[in-house]
Amino acid sequence: MTLARRAHPFTSGTVTLALIALALVLSSTRQTAALYIATIVIALSTGAGRGVRTGLVTVAPIWVLLFLLQGVLGDGARIAAPWGGTLSGPGLHWALSQGTRLAVIATASLAFASSFDPHRFLQAAIARRWSFGAAFLLVATLDAADRLGEQARQLREAQRARGLHVTGSLRTRAGALPALVFPLLLASMTEADDRALALETRGLMLRGPRTATDPPHDTAPDRIVRWLAFVAVLAGVIWRVRS
Repeated sequence: MTLARRAHPFTSGTVTLALIALALVLSSTRQTAALYIATIVIALSTGAGRGVRTGLVTVAPIWVLLFLLQGVLGDGARIAAPWGGTLSGPGLHWALSQGTRLAVIATASLAFASSFDPHRFLQAAIARRWSFGAAFLLVATLDAADRLGEQARQLREAQRARGLHVTGSLRTRAGALPALVFPLLLASMTEADDRALALETRGLMLRGPRTATDPPHDTAPDRIVRWLAFVAVLAGVIWRVRS
């Protein structure tokens, strides 16, 4: 089991929120770039490297778009490009700043999602007397993406087996969308009804205290990490206000 999964569920969530908050608070390109490197190091060292890879794939098109719109087509003083021609200095600086900022948010979020354990989180929320409905809503939201992705892959393979062309030109792919989207929506609504009925029979909406059967142990290192994350965000806010 990786360190991210062994840690208390609130610890990984706190670190993720702290990284996102720092990405929004810090302003200079060097700071956001250093924060992105720190995010990658934290994710890799805790066994959440899948989030780093997925985050890189997610933000790469955004980086290219920012570079073209701000670096190549941007206004302001021009600087020489290594391959010839010129680039917008202010535009390139803004693109790097915003690109690394988005990369931190995407990488931290995806790393958290890749190591998220719904059972341990719900047990921790019950042990802390948190609202079970709110905790379950968070778990269901994080679980929905993977579940819908798996359903989409299964539906795509099933339609291909029936002779539907889902690859090729843009026109061919657009024509295959109705045969993929509508069955996926129907399957999702049917599953939502089935899950709602199952949760209702298990007393999801019952009020009153609940008992955690297997609460995760909150260790001293977990508490220290959470406090350090809080202090880091507080220091970032104070520095931004004074600068």
